[in-house]
Amino acid sequence: MQPHVLIIDDQESIRLFLAATLEAKGYRVSSAGDGSEGLSLAAEGQPDLVLLDLRLPDIDGFEVLARLKNDRPDIKVVILTSYGRAEAAAEAMRLQAFDFVTKPVNLDHLLVVIHRGLQGVEGQTGQPGDEQVDDLFTSLPGAVPSRSKAMIPIGEMVRKITASGRSTVLLTGESGVGKDILAQIIHRNSPRRDFPFLEINCAALPEQLLESELFGHERGAFTDATQQKLGLLELAHSGTLFLDEIGEMPLQIQVKLLRVLEKMTFRRVGGLEDIQVNVRIIAATNRNLATQVRVKEFREDLYFRLKVIQITLPPLRERPEDIPGLARHFLRQYNEEFGREFKDLSPDALELLVSQPWPGNIRQLRNTMERSILLEQGTLLTADQLAFDAALTSDEIEGHSELAAALVTAVDSPLPADGIDLDDLIRRLERAMIRKAMEASDTNQSRAARMLRLGRDRLRYRLRAHGLEQGKDTEGSS
Repeated sequence: MQPHVLIIDDQESIRLFLAATLEAKGYRVSSAGDGSEGLSLAAEGQPDLVLLDLRLPDIDGFEVLARLKNDRPDIKVVILTSYGRAEAAAEAMRLQAFDFVTKPVNLDHLLVVIHRGLQGVEGQTGQPGDEQVDDLFTSLPGAVPSRSKAMIPIGEMVRKITASGRSTVLLTGESGVGKDILAQIIHRNSPRRDFPFLEINCAALPEQLLESELFGHERGAFTDATQQKLGLLELAHSGTLFLDEIGEMPLQIQVKLLRVLEKMTFRRVGGLEDIQVNVRIIAATNRNLATQVRVKEFREDLYFRLKVIQITLPPLRERPEDIPGLARHFLRQYNEEFGREFKDLSPDALELLVSQPWPGNIRQLRNTMERSILLEQGTLLTADQLAFDAALTSDEIEGHSELAAALVTAVDSPLPADGIDLDDLIRRLERAMIRKAMEASDTNQSRAARMLRLGRDRLRYRLRAHGLEQGKDTEGSS
C-alpha cells in the first residue's frame, strides 16, 4: 500500500506543487488549506506523515502539531515554515515534530526527510528519488553537489565523525565556501539529528547581546531584561549549536564558552545556578585562529578545545569541476522560487561560469544564479543572460595591484634607501578596507563598523575623510 502524506499549508501553489511531486514519487497525497481541515483529514485518512506549515489562517501550527501528536503519538510531522527562528525550531522539536524544514523548500532535502520519516512504512521505496539517502553532498538542506577529488577526504572525514555526536568540530576556509552547510550535514547525519540545530553569527551582534543570546539571562540582569530568556545553549540541548565566525567572539565570552566545552555547564547572565547541557559545538571561521592566538586576540586554550576535529573546505577556484553541478542545483532551486522554466544552462554559459575566479566562492555563484534567473526568461540560460557582480574597472584593478605590491614590499623586503611614505600607505590600505566592508555590508554603516571593529562614529569620520560617505566613492581611484 502506498504511504499516505498529508500536506497542511495555506498556500495553494505550494500544496499543488508538493502534491504533484510526491505523487510522481509514488506517494498517496491529500491536502488542506487550514488547520481545522487538516485535523479532520488526519482523523479520517490516518496519514503516515504530515507536512505542516506553522502559519495557518485559523489555528496556530504549534497547536495543530500538539493535537496531531496527542491523537496519534506515532505520526511523523515535518514542519514547513518561513520562520527559521531558533525558538520555532526548538518548540517544534519539544512538541515531538520529526523534522524542521524552512521555506523556500529544498526539494531534494524534503524528499530525503520524508523518506527517512516513512522508513518501515509498507510501500516505502528504497530511495527518496534520484539521490542516495547517505549522499552527504546532495541530500541535505542547501545541498552542495560535488564531484571534486578535493572533497573526497572531507566526505570520508564527515562520515567518520557523524558516527558519534560528541566531538567538537572546527570548520575553516574562505568566506562563502559552505561551512554552514557542512555544519548542517554533520548534524543531520549524527545521532543528534532528531534534536535542534541552532546557529548564531558571532560577528553580527555586540558583546552584551551575543552573551545573552548564547547563555540567556535572568530577569533584571540588565536594564532591558524584563523577563527570563533561555539562551541558544539551552534551546539546543541534545542537539547541535553552530558558532559561525568564532574568530570574532570577544575574549570575555571566549572564557565562558571554554567552560561549556570543558564541563558542559554555564550560567545565564545574572544567574547563580549552574545549568547542565548536552550539546555538540561546531564552530567556523574564515580567519587564521593560530595567528589570532599569537597576537592575543583568541584564547589558546579555547583554540585547542575547538579543533578536536578540524576540517578545511577548499575554495571553489580549486574545484572547478563542481561548478556545473552547483550551477544546475541553483537553477532548479530558483526556478521553483521564481516560477521560471529554465531546463538547463547552455554550453557557453557553463564555460563562462567555470572560467570565473569566484572570490566569493559558492555564495557568489549562488547570488549570480539567483540574479540571472530572477531577471531572465526562457528554457535555456545562456552566457549573455548571466548577471555577474559589477566588475571592477581597470583603474580599480590597477590600484588594488599597486597597493598589494606596496604592502608586500614594505613588509617582506628591505626598506628602500629613500624610505617609504608610511602615512600614504596606511591611508590607501584604510580606504581599501573601508570600501570592502561597505560593499560586504550593502552600505550598512553599523554592520561595516562591526566588521572593522570600529565605533560607528569613527567609521563615519573615516568615510568623510576618504570621500566614501553612504558607500559612494566621490574621490578618484587611489
